[in-house]
Amino acid sequence: DDARLRRAMTMARDGDDARALIYGLRPFAPSAALRRRRDGGAGLDATTRGVRAPGARARGTNAAPFAASASEGDAAGMKFAKDVFAGTCGGITVTLLGHPFDTVKVLLQTQSSKNPVYSGAVDAASKVIKAEGVGGLYRGVTSPLAGQMFFRATLFFAYARAKEFVGVSPEDPLSYAKAGAMAWLAGTFFESPIDLYKSQWQCQLVKAKADPTYKSPYGSVVDVVKESWKYNGVRGPYQAFHATMARNLPAGAVYFGVFENVKNSFAKTNEDGKATNAQIILSGGIGGFFYWSLFYPIDVIKSALMTDAVNPAKRKFTGFFDAAGKLYASGGVKAFYRGLVPCLLRASPANAGMLFTVDYIRRIID
Repeated sequence: DDARLRRAMTMARDGDDARALIYGLRPFAPSAALRRRRDGGAGLDATTRGVRAPGARARGTNAAPFAASASEGDAAGMKFAKDVFAGTCGGITVTLLGHPFDTVKVLLQTQSSKNPVYSGAVDAASKVIKAEGVGGLYRGVTSPLAGQMFFRATLFFAYARAKEFVGVSPEDPLSYAKAGAMAWLAGTFFESPIDLYKSQWQCQLVKAKADPTYKSPYGSVVDVVKESWKYNGVRGPYQAFHATMARNLPAGAVYFGVFENVKNSFAKTNEDGKATNAQIILSGGIGGFFYWSLFYPIDVIKSALMTDAVNPAKRKFTGFFDAAGKLYASGGVKAFYRGLVPCLLRASPANAGMLFTVDYIRRIID
């Protein structure tokens, strides 16, 4: 087989591509008569599996290149499936752990500064639980749960490919940040619509609390989707996309960069050169903390744009800088840090759980 493959490669190198293709890639078992004619050097036009071999001689073939190509395809498919499965599990984890905190964060970020409904994170959570039970903290969780499963699968698949492209190494700490930024660049296209519809739905709770007579125009998240498409078409799901990207690129670089480098630092202290489960969880928590604490003001602007009316004619903000200016005018610097406490309380456990889940699942299935 190896000898036949070498001959096929020689044919290709000498310019006889057609013969090389048939000889090297289209396997057939020649009859004894064909073998005698081949060995005797007689010219032969043979049809193998419906393909006529050009040239004077017909030669036996093997499927080695074809098999190698198929094997590589299977390996790539398996790698894709593993990344997607691990990312999906991570999405489930981060949603279940973080959604209650995220609900409180949105309530505080989007309430009126002149007539606030809640005095703080604890007050917001207690009022929601009193009015709707614990389930109130999970209001609208269906959309982000399904969305986060898809988004995180995409994010971690993109991150795995970005690491290969960049060539990450513990000796180059910035390499993980580069890969992280690339992954979030791709992931933002999926995250932004999910975040928009979740925020729009959660915002209805704020308005209802501020005004008991308020009647939501939406009966479900599906109604929000329909409304955004009605007024904005294909651009509807990407309301505040530019603000999401402005946050995600630097935050994603910090997120994965901190996580990987802290984990590698822990690994160096262990005899087996691997970080323990507890160390991975701690690394994920630290990464999540820096992701949110450093770029929280941008997230506040993003939330303001995402919870603005889907009908352009009714919007309060014309864009990113207009929203920033009006937020500052309404509450000064403090306006950019509303909801920071529940956000940071969510950041560490939710991201620690997610990154550990993805890392643990990959270790199991690998």
